[in-house]
Amino acid sequence: MSRILVLDGSAAGDAAFGLAACVQQTDGGGFQQISCQQAAGKQAAEGIGLLAAQALKDAGWQAGSPIQPELVAVVVGPGSFTGLRASCATAAGYALGLGVPVVGVTRGEALCPVLDAECAQHGGDALQGWMLVTAARRGRVFVETKAGTQAVALDAWQFPAGRWLVAGDAAESVTRPDCVVSSTNIPNPAQIAAAACARLQGVLPPRDALPLYVDPPEAKLPAAGLRSAPV
Repeated sequence: MSRILVLDGSAAGDAAFGLAACVQQTDGGGFQQISCQQAAGKQAAEGIGLLAAQALKDAGWQAGSPIQPELVAVVVGPGSFTGLRASCATAAGYALGLGVPVVGVTRGEALCPVLDAECAQHGGDALQGWMLVTAARRGRVFVETKAGTQAVALDAWQFPAGRWLVAGDAAESVTRPDCVVSSTNIPNPAQIAAAACARLQGVLPPRDALPLYVDPPEAKLPAAGLRSAPV
């Protein structure tokens, strides 16, 4: 798949943003960003369809063009409940309209090659591995490792044993002096596209392009229950 539409609305909290980009696979197998539209703010992901339309126009891949995306890649989490829902729905809509596959990847899957390389630079045998720590709701963070993803409260987090490489937009919340803090923060469009192609080719295990919810929703049912349906 040489032309990939990339969508990311996963970032949560003060780090929230919406991103849409067009990425071209090069003859050498790498990935080159052709266009990108990004907006900051907690509501930005809700308008990710508009960002995608502009990114496609900037790349010359818009509707009616003879050149169209061949794959839609979307970050499925962990992250913002609303942002994931909006970006995954937009990705599914574009894929359906274009008649192309849609592939979901996590933030950690997109950053895995970079984080693995950083672990090796710091002496892979001396580290348990890497963890990606990203913002969640107030007082909580998402923690992704190769073993999976969880949401934890910072004041009750049982940090795993050993020395870890810690990356992500909330890495500074990890105060253990024996850990290595990475400057790696969020995946870029080329990294997301590369992970999506790896999944499509079977290099990564299957994963549905659906939101990866690891934190319960903040909305709660009314104490008195739902109102009866109208007659």
